[in-house]
Amino acid sequence: MSIIKSIVALSTVSLLSGCIVIASPSRADFHTQRQLSLDASEIARLDIDSGAGSFIVRGKKGITEIQLSADIYTSSNNRDNFELALSSSGNTAYIVAKTPSSFGSWIGSSPHIDIIVDVPEAMMLDIDDGSGDIQISDINALVEINDGSGDLVISQINGNIDIDDGSGDLSVNNVNGNIKVHDDSGNLTINHVNGMIDIKDGSGELTVNNVVGNVNVIDDSGEMTLKNINGNVDIDDGSGNIYAQNISGSAVIEDASGDLTVRQVDGMVTIEDGSGDIDIETTGGLKILESGSGNLRVKDINGRLDIDS
Repeated sequence: MSIIKSIVALSTVSLLSGCIVIASPSRADFHTQRQLSLDASEIARLDIDSGAGSFIVRGKKGITEIQLSADIYTSSNNRDNFELALSSSGNTAYIVAKTPSSFGSWIGSSPHIDIIVDVPEAMMLDIDDGSGDIQISDINALVEINDGSGDLVISQINGNIDIDDGSGDLSVNNVNGNIKVHDDSGNLTINHVNGMIDIKDGSGELTVNNVVGNVNVIDDSGEMTLKNINGNVDIDDGSGNIYAQNISGSAVIEDASGDLTVRQVDGMVTIEDGSGDIDIETTGGLKILESGSGNLRVKDINGRLDIDS
């Protein structure tokens, strides 16, 4: 009888030792605020290294400081487990706004820091962001952004823009400068630009409107609309419908699949097409190097007409 009890006891110990303890979910239930400032009279550039959370950068006329306001959300069990700093070295200022990795089990939102930064208008920006929405406005200098995820809205910029975006919608409006965008996924909209535009787009709808300058697009998938371009257009498209209208220069379009509609191009239109319908009306000339499957409609060509189908 004692031998049987011993065996049962040993079995019980073995079973218990094999149990997996699952930690209870954490909660970002603690909120605090911080305000930081830095004299910007000798600062020409601001570098921002941000983790999870949204941020807004606003150019302000007449100010001589960088002014930061932060809303910090952490766990009440570890309230000070975040990094927030505003410092400078030489003519560059640095902002770091990070919480620990949000991996794990969380109830509601995970730890993050939302920041608002006001800067002098002429300050260059270099932004490296993990996740969260971004808004940038009223900057009269170069803007460089490396963004992981979240929506991005940029407006009122007098300077060049260079964007490397992972996921999330991207909107750029009212820019006096060149724009370079590498976008993996999400809708992309660019309006009212005086400068050259160079886009490499993965997936999502693409809209470019009211541009004074050439537009170059390499697009994997998604519908594309280009309208009111005072310059040349060069498109290399994988899949998705294309609509191009009111182009003052020439248009070169290489399209693998999807319908193609072109209206009112002053210069020559050159097309290499895989599959999908083609509808061309009112151009300064038309050359179709290769037309795959699909219907072809051509009207009002005011110049050379060369169709190889």
